[in-house]
Amino acid sequence: MRHARAASAITLAIAITAAATGCGGGSAGTGSNESPKTLTYWASNQGPSIEADKEILTPELKKFEKETGIKVKLEVVPWADLLNRILAATASGQGPDVLNIGNTWSASLQATGALLPWDEKNFEAIGGRDRFVDSAVASAGKEGEPPAAVPLYSLAYALYYNKKMFAEA
Repeated sequence: MRHARAASAITLAIAITAAATGCGGGSAGTGSNESPKTLTYWASNQGPSIEADKEILTPELKKFEKETGIKVKLEVVPWADLLNRILAATASGQGPDVLNIGNTWSASLQATGALLPWDEKNFEAIGGRDRFVDSAVASAGKEGEPPAAVPLYSLAYALYYNKKMFAEA
């Protein structure tokens, strides 16, 4: 589990690097600042506590800061508060530069204008779109539009059942 979290943190640092090429400098707006000095990152709480997430993410973000010179203001947001925070930020124009969410919200948030499209320039900054499985990219936004995000990780669910019991039911 810890290795998966570290891998996610490293992927996140790559995504933040790409976001820095097209996002604003820690403030609301159109994302037109091409040389941000500070990025605001809302991390959805994935671990057992907010503090545990900070302990995992902070060293990776420090590496990013050292490599790019761009500071990252980290805020870990509990899942219970995250959607309301995003919607309020969208309405006020005061959202973060970088955000990690599940793909179930991507399309609806993109439709509200809360998320900027993830264009080819951003994909190239992280090694190209072909680094990602097509279905994972497709799940990161509204159908028929450029994705609003880059996949942070992907997983598959499987359904197992007892054929005999199923037939008897």
